[in-house]
Amino acid sequence: MRFAVNNLGALIPLDSLLRNRDFSRMWAAATVAILGGSVSQLALPLTAVHILNANAGQMGILFACGVLPFVLFSLPAGVWLDRRRKRGVIVAFNLLGGAALALVPLAVVLDVLSIHLLYAVDFVVGTGFCIGGSAAQIFITQLVGRDRLVEANSKLASATSMAGLIGPVLAGMLVGWLGAPTAVALDALAFFVSAALVGSILFREAALAVSKNTVLADVSAGLSFVWRQPLLRAFALMAAMFILLFHGFMALYVLHATRELGFTPSQLAVVNTFAALGALAGATSLHHLNRRIGKYAVIVLGLALTALGMLAYSQVPQGVWAVILAGAAMLLVEAGATVYTINYLAMRQLVTPDAMLGRMTTTMRFLSVSAAPVGSVLSGYCADRYGITLVLACLGIGAIAATFVSRWLIRHTLEVFPWSGETAHENQPAVRASV
Repeated sequence: MRFAVNNLGALIPLDSLLRNRDFSRMWAAATVAILGGSVSQLALPLTAVHILNANAGQMGILFACGVLPFVLFSLPAGVWLDRRRKRGVIVAFNLLGGAALALVPLAVVLDVLSIHLLYAVDFVVGTGFCIGGSAAQIFITQLVGRDRLVEANSKLASATSMAGLIGPVLAGMLVGWLGAPTAVALDALAFFVSAALVGSILFREAALAVSKNTVLADVSAGLSFVWRQPLLRAFALMAAMFILLFHGFMALYVLHATRELGFTPSQLAVVNTFAALGALAGATSLHHLNRRIGKYAVIVLGLALTALGMLAYSQVPQGVWAVILAGAAMLLVEAGATVYTINYLAMRQLVTPDAMLGRMTTTMRFLSVSAAPVGSVLSGYCADRYGITLVLACLGIGAIAATFVSRWLIRHTLEVFPWSGETAHENQPAVRASV
């Protein structure tokens, strides 16, 4: 047994972050959470569609509930996180998310399941992602250091993509055998396991500076910092445009698959598996792409791939090839979203001093993700009036236009503010790249 473990260790390069005990546990926690999340990503919407017969408008509201916490809590959460140690926050909100998801199968057993309960569950889980997820981004920055952020984010994305390959297949089987609500229980268990892994990390966070400012003053300082930092301002505008369109798409893609294309849960699981393959391809090719064309150009490339995938998904015809074509479209969507997200997160963390990381993270989330519930609700409303396929096509075309606008924003920022791509504090390396 020891020989096998030693051989496994020999496969990991000596300078790999995976040899860091604490990072490897954070890596495992993220992998487990994504494994469970890929199950509920399929099972929760199918619960609404198949059991509660939800329409497009209700699906839009359901997805909006998952992102509404970013609008309500992001700004005060940033101030709160800058005054708290992050590991305990991550654990607490993982436990809260797991408890909320466990209510779905329990409600089925008690025959009290309703669309309003699903709204509430999605809201609580979204609150966990809003606050606990922000804490995790800051914690990883402290854990690995700024010079290894891209490597850390890439490794996390690769691991979670592998989990995403297994998750859809597992989700399809669980939904088929046990029903969608019971499958959600697996995600609840994954949240609990993830909390335990993060709780076992030994890394001691740096002592916190005690702020003498009021919460309102610190919130204002976070907003001011983001708006005055040219790159962060451009990123916030870019992300808001794309999130508006992307969440509108995500609110409808399951409904389109089941009602317009006639996919079974197993077929939809195959489509999600293609999407996970795309995320894996994006994560594993990121280093090469960054070296070849530059980090900022890769952000624009990721947005372009996602936009093309969204448009292609809307045009998938019914027939024997529908599953493969829909899967290929979702592969593009996730490949693009992965390379965009990894670089986007790393670049915004690199230009932010430690004292502002919490407020920057949650302020950026507030400024960008606030568009998500608008996109979800609006797309659901329009789909009820004009049809799901037409709305999906419009979202894809809009995303292509947003890609060109995003490219201009980044180019303009780097031309007018030539140092905007560097860190906002002294003694930090430059992160400039071509676009």
